[in-house]
Amino acid sequence: MACVRERVCSKISTDMRHLVNNTHLVSPSESLILLRGEMDNMYKEKKLEEIVVINLSGHYLINLGYLTNCWALRICILSRNYITDIDALSYCPHLIKLDVHANHITDLPDEFFWSNMICLQILYLHDNIIGDLNSIKPLYYCPSLIVLTLFDTPVSLVPKYRHNLVNNIWTLKVLDNFVIADEEVIEDCLHSDQFKALSPHFLIHLPEPPQISTWQSELKHIEDLFSLVNNILTHRSPVLIIQRWVRGHMTRKKLSRAFLNPRKHQRSQVAGELCEQGIHVLDDGNMWVEGSTEDDQCNAVGLQVDINKLQLELLEDRCEAKEITSGIFPCISHWRKSNTPHLKPKKSSIFQPRTFREPMFDPQSDDVRLL
Repeated sequence: MACVRERVCSKISTDMRHLVNNTHLVSPSESLILLRGEMDNMYKEKKLEEIVVINLSGHYLINLGYLTNCWALRICILSRNYITDIDALSYCPHLIKLDVHANHITDLPDEFFWSNMICLQILYLHDNIIGDLNSIKPLYYCPSLIVLTLFDTPVSLVPKYRHNLVNNIWTLKVLDNFVIADEEVIEDCLHSDQFKALSPHFLIHLPEPPQISTWQSELKHIEDLFSLVNNILTHRSPVLIIQRWVRGHMTRKKLSRAFLNPRKHQRSQVAGELCEQGIHVLDDGNMWVEGSTEDDQCNAVGLQVDINKLQLELLEDRCEAKEITSGIFPCISHWRKSNTPHLKPKKSSIFQPRTFREPMFDPQSDDVRLL
């Protein structure tokens, strides 16, 4: 009786396997890709070479079929199928996200394939049959990879599997369900529990993909994922915390020189301009001109100092409201009413008579001077 039951079960399993191989497993046709694919502009007519998003999850696919004609493909979701080879995706070099988890993949493409994927940032390979550590070494050549999943595969049980991937893919920030900590990439780096690798602080739950995959929804999904990763690194990476504090200190120091002491900053600018013209300003305030006599130095320095003093006065007296003041009030940017509550302008100082000077022309020079 037992032998009969085994024969019946084996026959049923053979028939079911034959039925699945001949009926259920399909190759993605052009009509299926146009039906499930999306373009960046949903109001245009769908064309195979302009499809940017394709979601064929759980469609019993055995190969890639007409996906090789989707040259503009950016988001490719082929999870929960029976695909064993993804080499044909070399015709889609603009991929940003590739999801092929829960398939029958045993070997990955070579280095040339991954080096051409210059835009690929998210790669889901978990729940496959990848068992050899050498088979994942071509991933080292992927130039922009940020998120990679290989859990629930035989290769994830190999000793130092995570160490090899983290230290060979320099752009990687997330491996499996954990954000990469500084302790994993810096030798002999010891931190407290809140910065320790593989701690609950670095655990990340990958967001569920949208049920209806469109270009906008997939971009929003990728943006949320990267925002979550960057938020964890901002608070749990000592290197980034130190860099942030140093950049803030240097920025505040630079701004304090320019804005907290504007007169000194303006004088340094004027001294720099004079130095370019051959006029040097010494620490004691004296000036000298290169390659000239003492009289020429005095005349040149006097003329240049008068011009620069005039420019400096205009800069110092310029107010934020760009109004012409009477001259008895300080600059609006520095004056506070609370500092001078009893200050009242005098009419005699406001309405001062103006004197006009006649110009004097020198026929031997082009300069015009005022008397």
